[in-house]
Amino acid sequence: MKSSDSTEAGTPHSTLGDFINHENVFVRLASLWLLLMAIFIVVWYVSFYLLPEGLLRSTNTSRLLPEYAGSVWAEFLTIFAINLAGCLVIAAFNTLRSIRTPAGYVIVASVWIQGAITWGTNSLAIEAGRLGPSLSVLLNRGGIFELTAYVAVAVATREFVIWHQQSGPRWREEFERRYSPRDWHLSRSEWLVLLAGLFLLGAANFREAFMISQVVG
Repeated sequence: MKSSDSTEAGTPHSTLGDFINHENVFVRLASLWLLLMAIFIVVWYVSFYLLPEGLLRSTNTSRLLPEYAGSVWAEFLTIFAINLAGCLVIAAFNTLRSIRTPAGYVIVASVWIQGAITWGTNSLAIEAGRLGPSLSVLLNRGGIFELTAYVAVAVATREFVIWHQQSGPRWREEFERRYSPRDWHLSRSEWLVLLAGLFLLGAANFREAFMISQVVG
């Protein structure tokens, strides 16, 4: 199913919304990732220099993990299962769309912002000090790859809409059921992005499991 609110970007009046909701999934992926990365970096700087240390430590979802599973593979399967559940939540929220914006996008954005604050305020489950904004930190930790995988899942399942809020104001208008799961269809490109995102998620989770095993194994 391709809903009628997708807009081709590149017209004289194209907006950011046209790109993140573009019919081409690769345009959606690149646009949403770049937007969220820009927000991530700004929030990371602000949290590192201005917010109190340990601000989100009590809310870190890593604390939900059980004790070390005893092996790299067992730990990987535990972490991967939890992250797959997060992907299912994102896809499920995409069944709600406000005008052109799938609710799954909002969930992904909130996770990116939380991740930036977590790094900047030393709110990781295992305290490692504040992580200052730098390219080396960005690339040497698995978190950014998990976040990228969430973006891939969100844009690939954008068309999983059921309930649609046709117009604003968003806080007042009701959602109406306009589609059914029988209308859902993933194109080859969307399947490719979805599977690539899940592969990236698995790779990042295995790396995380290996690092944990080096510390506590």
